[in-house]
Amino acid sequence: MDFQENEALLQAQEMLAKSGKLDITVRRRIWQEMGALEPREQDSPTPRTLTEPLRKRARLALACAKKVMPMWCKCAPQDKRPQNLIKKSLAYLDGKIGVQELNAEVKGDAIHDFMALIDEGEIAASAALAAWDASVVALEDEVDLEPWCCDATEAEMDSYDWDAAKNACVAWSDANTDGDKGKCAVREMKFWAWYLEEAAKFLGVEGYRFPPKYMKAFQEKQNPPRPVPREVTLESFAEFLDLGEYVYHYKGEIKDDEDDLEYYSMYLRWNEDFGICPVCKKKVYEVEQAWTNRRLDWYDNAFPANGPQLSISQFELKFCCPEHPEQIIFSPSNVYKNVKAAVKCYIKGEGRLATLLDELERRKTTKYFKVWGDSMIINGKEFRDLMKIEENKEKLGLVGAGWLDAENKIFGIDLRQFLPVFYIYNSSYEDFIRYCPQEVHKNEDGTVDLFTDRFQFRCTMENGQAVYAEITSLFGILVKKIDGAALPKVLGEVFGLSAGAAEQAVKNAKKRLDGWEIEPLTELTKEDAKRVFDELKMAGVKCQVIPKRWHE
Repeated sequence: MDFQENEALLQAQEMLAKSGKLDITVRRRIWQEMGALEPREQDSPTPRTLTEPLRKRARLALACAKKVMPMWCKCAPQDKRPQNLIKKSLAYLDGKIGVQELNAEVKGDAIHDFMALIDEGEIAASAALAAWDASVVALEDEVDLEPWCCDATEAEMDSYDWDAAKNACVAWSDANTDGDKGKCAVREMKFWAWYLEEAAKFLGVEGYRFPPKYMKAFQEKQNPPRPVPREVTLESFAEFLDLGEYVYHYKGEIKDDEDDLEYYSMYLRWNEDFGICPVCKKKVYEVEQAWTNRRLDWYDNAFPANGPQLSISQFELKFCCPEHPEQIIFSPSNVYKNVKAAVKCYIKGEGRLATLLDELERRKTTKYFKVWGDSMIINGKEFRDLMKIEENKEKLGLVGAGWLDAENKIFGIDLRQFLPVFYIYNSSYEDFIRYCPQEVHKNEDGTVDLFTDRFQFRCTMENGQAVYAEITSLFGILVKKIDGAALPKVLGEVFGLSAGAAEQAVKNAKKRLDGWEIEPLTELTKEDAKRVFDELKMAGVKCQVIPKRWHE
């Protein structure tokens, strides 16, 4: 067959020449050209028949995985599981082993280990994931051809959903680029050009080569490597990383049986407050979720191993398009970056690392208050108990701090000594108020209540800034058993729930290690927790208060 007669390849070449990418819609059409998908029921546990179309798609997927195995070998030379998956899949396609043997390999723990590495930011693990994906194709065929998946777009997917070719492309594009976006884009195009040439063989188009003129034109359009700033400052460092503006950093330490090291924790923030919908191309400003993403961890060893390390967190927003709510939308600048490689590039050169470390030490924040779900970090020390803060307030140099009501666990603290670094869930107070309104309650007297998993903060405000906090410990009640009529009866009486609502609350209970968590029995003050505990106990319901310290 002549290349010009194959519309799927023509469409793919056109897309690749213009964008440097082959998205899932084009890959799906190439797969369809290889032959029909054998019909079967959704979630069927039975592997598909080894039809000729399946063999073609599987061999193409396995070729992708095999191409990027050098990246995996460099990352984890002792772990041969991806290579074994490829070897056994090829043996299965050739009739040398049975379906049970390959199925056992695929159903093992490898996928969980590979995904854990992906979640930790190890890009080379995408190569291992490509091998697993390809093995699944040998058993099941391409899942994105299934009727219930055939409309999915690239924007709706992540590494959990990608096919073998996409995961292989991610591993290939990142290799040997030192985080340079231009180099990554060129390597991505080269991968997809290779992919098209391989796919053409399975489509009966012999001798096809992606035109070099398109590759040359694309390469010339890429931005030249960003020059490393001559002056070493925290601001130029953040700008070079292209993760947003520098906000603050502090120095922490880790001491346990395995680690004893110091690290600097840096916080950066994007100021883009919009995303662009991939479908309608409109700017969208409705925020669906705000969080802080760890872009670099101390254990990544971006700095030399014999000194302090660096972790970098970035405040991010996820947007929602009213017309296309199913789309996953981030700010335009929020794209993958090899942060570790960029850090190493920035500190490369005589004296640059020493100068950056001096800047980190000189400008570190020593007064800060960070609130997490079940703990607070004050000036570098973590606390899960208000009593411990009281015991350590002089050592921490706190002013305006102490019990307001020791019996009911209400603690007061002047927040002005920490400003501007008063953060909730790694978000500034202003961002938390703006993007997490469900966790905020504004009172008539002008105070603002903030809720976390274990604490309530009643903040006094001045000029829009929290300057004083009354912190109340919140308690919950774990119920040992949820059967019987006594539990819903007490819930109805104590919380004013209807019989149906009380029964539904029990049905929605969440299993914990030593009991059941029920929604009305969470986020209680000490006084309320003790009152409800007594009511449950009198009704014969076995339960316990958490945290248990005051009750024990």
